[in-house]
Amino acid sequence: MAMLHIIRSSGFSSNALTQCLSMSLPRDSILLMDDGCYNLNHPLLLAAITKQPTLKVHFIGLHASARAQSSANNSFISSTLNEVLELLFNHDNSITWS
Repeated sequence: MAMLHIIRSSGFSSNALTQCLSMSLPRDSILLMDDGCYNLNHPLLLAAITKQPTLKVHFIGLHASARAQSSANNSFISSTLNEVLELLFNHDNSITWS
């Protein structure tokens, strides 16, 4: 069962990212939105995608831009709000970490 983990808060100010990464499985995906986009450069997330190369990490491009966040890492996939619906339907379940 593939799970979509939606992270809405920064790992620099909450433990949502840490909890999410401890629960994620190889077939899961992560979606960064709202302040979760600050995690694009978080060392824990960067280490996680190195250890777990099958982990897909999406972020909402508009949310990242509004927070002046970007990443040169090709492992992160920029998504639109319309594509979030597709992500939800492509996973068996979702959980929101905030």
